[in-house]
Amino acid sequence: MWSAGSEQFHTLVLRGLEETAIAAGHGVLSEVVDTPQAELAVIRRWAEEHRVDVVVLKDLRRDDPRPAVLRAAGVPFVLAGDVRQSGADAAVLTDNSGATRKLLTDLVAWGHRRIGHVEGPGGLLHTQWRQEAYDAFVAEHDLPSLRHEGDYSAESGSRAAAALLDRDQPPTALVFDNDAMAIGGAARVRGLGLDVPGDVSLVSWDDSLACQVCEPPLAVLGHRAHQLGMDLGRAAAAVLAGTADGMRLVQELPDITPRGSLARVTA
Repeated sequence: MWSAGSEQFHTLVLRGLEETAIAAGHGVLSEVVDTPQAELAVIRRWAEEHRVDVVVLKDLRRDDPRPAVLRAAGVPFVLAGDVRQSGADAAVLTDNSGATRKLLTDLVAWGHRRIGHVEGPGGLLHTQWRQEAYDAFVAEHDLPSLRHEGDYSAESGSRAAAALLDRDQPPTALVFDNDAMAIGGAARVRGLGLDVPGDVSLVSWDDSLACQVCEPPLAVLGHRAHQLGMDLGRAAAAVLAGTADGMRLVQELPDITPRGSLARVTA
């Protein structure tokens, strides 16, 4: 199930999922929705009509009703989630806290001490864990906390960048929780007459063609989105074959892919 605002990252995940599932002799049914309520309605309809044998869930929220709905309907599910999560028939997991700490450690090594974080929607569990990791890291390293919540849209990235850069001590680097916010933030930075990366470096959590053709091209975290999708396909096939046995596939922590938007702080 994919939201209408999904980035290229999720397109690559879906492609990998389809390739693996089809190779194992299974079909893939996907539907684009606009809201969590619409997604829940589709899941209920799928279950009632016996349209699917297994569901892939992602982006769990606090008190998310989807797992309970699927369990009550007797439909197994594969979770695309975080290493802290459990309870799925199989799971493909990332370490959002570890990835956040690794990214911040790398930016500090590049000389950045004022690092802004433009977060995704606060109701998402992975946003919460990235927030907690950011807060812990800046406290441990005596760095200022420069956080601003967005909603994954380019407009919210633009607003967040403007707000953070309006501070008395503005960030020398901005990290955006998805590519759309990063693109919006980059446009606002240019509109403010600031130089990227001379005045501020920009990093996107996700990659996309828009990040690659941005001027300058945006540095990103090198998530292996296609591999994540293939692993989800493997996990779903194992559930259908009855061999999942609580399968948990953990993804490697991503490295920064440095592009033109990232520079060292020399002063």
